[in-house]
Amino acid sequence: MTQETRTCQNCKNPFQIDPEDFAFYEKIKVPPPTFCPQCRMQRRMVWRNDKTLYIRKDDHTGKDIFSMFSDTAPITVWDHVEWWSDSWDAMEYGKDIDWSRPFLEQVKELIREVPWASRAVHNLVRSDYCNNASDLKDCYLVFGSVLVENSAYCLNISHSKDCFDCGYVGNGELSYEGFLNLHCYRAIFSSHCASSNDILFCRDCIGVSNCFGCVGLRGKSYYIFNEPYSKEKYEEKVKSFDLASHKKLQEMKERVRQFWLRYPVRYVHEYHNVNTTGEYIYESRNVKDSFHIKGGENLRYCQYLYTPTCRDSYDHFRYGLNSELVYESVVCGDNASQLRFCYDCRLSCLDFQYCLNSYFSSYLFGCVGIRSKSYCILNTQYSKEEYEALVPKIIAHMNAMPYTDRNGRVYRYGEFFPPEFSPFAYNETVAHDHFPLTQEEARAAGYEWKEAEKKNHSATRDAKNLPDRIADVSDDVLKDTIACVHNRTCGEQCTVAFRLIPTELTFYRKMNLPLPRLCPNCRHAARIQQRNPIQLWQRTCQCAGAASENGVYQNQVLHSHGATPCQNEFETSYAPGRQDIVYCKSCYQNEIT
Repeated sequence: MTQETRTCQNCKNPFQIDPEDFAFYEKIKVPPPTFCPQCRMQRRMVWRNDKTLYIRKDDHTGKDIFSMFSDTAPITVWDHVEWWSDSWDAMEYGKDIDWSRPFLEQVKELIREVPWASRAVHNLVRSDYCNNASDLKDCYLVFGSVLVENSAYCLNISHSKDCFDCGYVGNGELSYEGFLNLHCYRAIFSSHCASSNDILFCRDCIGVSNCFGCVGLRGKSYYIFNEPYSKEKYEEKVKSFDLASHKKLQEMKERVRQFWLRYPVRYVHEYHNVNTTGEYIYESRNVKDSFHIKGGENLRYCQYLYTPTCRDSYDHFRYGLNSELVYESVVCGDNASQLRFCYDCRLSCLDFQYCLNSYFSSYLFGCVGIRSKSYCILNTQYSKEEYEALVPKIIAHMNAMPYTDRNGRVYRYGEFFPPEFSPFAYNETVAHDHFPLTQEEARAAGYEWKEAEKKNHSATRDAKNLPDRIADVSDDVLKDTIACVHNRTCGEQCTVAFRLIPTELTFYRKMNLPLPRLCPNCRHAARIQQRNPIQLWQRTCQCAGAASENGVYQNQVLHSHGATPCQNEFETSYAPGRQDIVYCKSCYQNEIT
């Protein structure tokens, strides 16, 4: 089949479907999509609440519980312990197929009626304020994480302890404001670093120790702003920066930011790959137009599959872990195969279509909350023969009588669930992180929006009046409700006020760091600005021969293209117009080596 250009049903922009795409759709027996790749991704992301928690009533017991779903979410919510118990069976909510109505409308009713687990957690010890996590101990507001201890305000970290305000960190310890770091100890305000210790304000450094404000170093020790120092002079200089002062720390952040911009970045963050395009792809093969992938093979349009392996899949968002032939699905994996249009289907799943929250099962169509069953439709049991006869009829019915959403978008067989089926509001989800919208824009696009809740407590202390130095902070600060400097003027889900926890204050004192002036949500929003967007642009290497094309960086060695500009072209997530100096792989490696 030849390449075709089609018009997205949602954004009305053209998008291409390549021959290999058609081959995949034929392999899993689904029609080509009517939404473009970006609109499909945004639609899936509306189903992932990464870091918002509420206290709400359990719809089963009436008790207060922690939940990722607000009390206005249009679903039934039970405490996760009760949900996973054997005291109930989702088959009790089964329905017969109503051929007079759109099939997805009937699935929507099940979504509303069948109970949902309040949180996605497993084996948490003294870590109630956490979600999408397992094996946590003494953690607070840690999300999307596994095997973490004594940490707070973190997202997507693993095998780590004593980490605060970190994101995408693996095997970290005693780290603060770390981002996309691996195997780092005492990494402070550092990002994209690996196998390093005692680093402050470092970026893209590997195998370094005792470095400050450095970028692109390999195997170095005692460097400040990429200049070597003796151990004694290094310690003396770093001490003179006086980072225990909040005022001095803020000044240093801007100084470091400007310094980093003087050095080239590689056009892509990746390693140990064969034939890949995208960003943040590792140890993968034949992965195209995908982002945040580890151990992937034969993938396209996939995101955040950090748990190997995931194979032969398209439009798969989140998880992985030995999954294959997954299409247009969210948070699916752990021995999952042949899942189409599913949400949170894990743990030995085979051949699901339009299913949610179902596990240990096979051959399900339009089911919610099913465990250890086979050949079910709308939570109703059928024989193998009945099931196999009904599925083609349902698909034909979905095409003949499609579901139309509130914005007039038509959902025949082959499209993921409409956004209005999601139990989350747009600004509760990662869609808002990657594709920020105003309330008006979100509602106009057909998304729900969650109004900020009014808190019963008011600030007792203005962040501007906190002591400048950590040494001057008393334990009384733990009694204060601190007013966030942003005061909800930033559009980043500012909580207006926040409190410190005892382990947090102990950490700041141990690391000699000043108190934050922003609430956790605002700090998170600032931190993820270091993450490149999930989008690619065609660009040319900015190496002009002896220097970068803007003249800011002078090359240290002669490149193969000599004094003439490099002609290498590539797809990169560094958008045109950014201040970063973007080099191709060859030019970058010449400078780093």
